[in-house]
Amino acid sequence: MPLDQMLPLSGGMGISFTDDDEGGGAPLAEKRDAILWGAAGDDLKGSGYSRLDDRYGPLTIRRVYQRPDDGIPKSWARSNAASDVGKRASCWSGKPDMGDVASGALDERIVGFLRSIPKRHVAFVTIWHEPDAKLKNGTFSLSTYRKGFRRFCGLVKQVQDDGWPRLYTVQIVTTWAGTNPSKGRTYEDMWPGDGLVDCYGADGYSHVGSKGSLWGPAVEFARARGIPWCVPEIGYGNKGSRDVSWMNDQIAYMTSTAAGGKHTRCAFACWFDTAGPISRPTPGDNGAWIAAAKKASRKYFFEPGEFML
Repeated sequence: MPLDQMLPLSGGMGISFTDDDEGGGAPLAEKRDAILWGAAGDDLKGSGYSRLDDRYGPLTIRRVYQRPDDGIPKSWARSNAASDVGKRASCWSGKPDMGDVASGALDERIVGFLRSIPKRHVAFVTIWHEPDAKLKNGTFSLSTYRKGFRRFCGLVKQVQDDGWPRLYTVQIVTTWAGTNPSKGRTYEDMWPGDGLVDCYGADGYSHVGSKGSLWGPAVEFARARGIPWCVPEIGYGNKGSRDVSWMNDQIAYMTSTAAGGKHTRCAFACWFDTAGPISRPTPGDNGAWIAAAKKASRKYFFEPGEFML
């Protein structure tokens, strides 16, 4: 089926694209209130994502990352986000050697990887999400992280300028770093500098807070820098609230709260539907949680091929 036709999703909805493989396509409509709903599942390559989509979709973005041993893949088609193309947007993060990124040793590999992303595909990209946790355990130093992430974002900007209008940089931190700041791991400490990050991402869980007490510091940080915000991971913690009202409260907050830039809502949100060290699958197999996620996906459905910040 040609890419300018509808590609089926659950519920009879679909994703439309209006451009070809070579160009960026016609200018996108000025619609800045869209929010994409997605999830992070157990399978990094996304082969089982249709099951999640059937249960609480239509899901219009997928949270995915590479393992450290993967480095920077040779191409998008060989990355864990390959299965998203033509179906949904991607929030992708890699874990290359940060020293090599900072030194410029991976410049050619990174640029080649970014240029392999289809121009029609909406992709939020980053490296080493949740750097506050990595700084705490000594994976890399703050100076190496800032230098490496700044260089990575600069390379993305070069590719954007060459005609990739649906490619966005995202910095992904934890809400904990905002609600419980620690010297050397604050939002300000980790910031690579203005003009480099297109969207500010915060991963948040129920045991840290709710609504403004959870997302507020990240929203204010993004607002002060004139960029929108997003939620690459959201879910229930291993302790604290696990009532469906918490999910509904976060949905209401994300769909009514703007940070900076022209976007009038959280740009996207992905349920963390996999077991984590501090969390449980959300919505998992809980019927009430599934219903809440499905209601949000349907109420705020937006074609990802038409999405813009």
